[in-house]
Amino acid sequence: MVVLLTSWAVMVSLRSAFLAGLAAAILLVSVSAFLLPTHYKLDDDGVEEIRFGRRRFRAWRDLRRVQVGPGAALVSPFARKHWLERHRGMLLYLDGAPRDEVVAALKARVAK
Repeated sequence: MVVLLTSWAVMVSLRSAFLAGLAAAILLVSVSAFLLPTHYKLDDDGVEEIRFGRRRFRAWRDLRRVQVGPGAALVSPFARKHWLERHRGMLLYLDGAPRDEVVAALKARVAK
């Protein structure tokens, strides 16, 4: 609904179908993490994220810190907070997963 409303507002105010379509595309890409199914795999090698055919992998030896929040865990290659960690790290959403087991596995594997 937000995408449609935004596209309509751009179309009415700027009278441009191209910009309305561009606004819709930008909004859809920015919220794709919440719309597309995501699968995570924790194994002996590292953490893998698969979303819409795109695979991201981080080896355990490259990760330095785990930060756990209410709905997700961030595994970061930086030992302390860094402004790049959201891009170089990996955010693992914990909905539907046994939270305590996943957090314990992450903390056990990530280098101190």
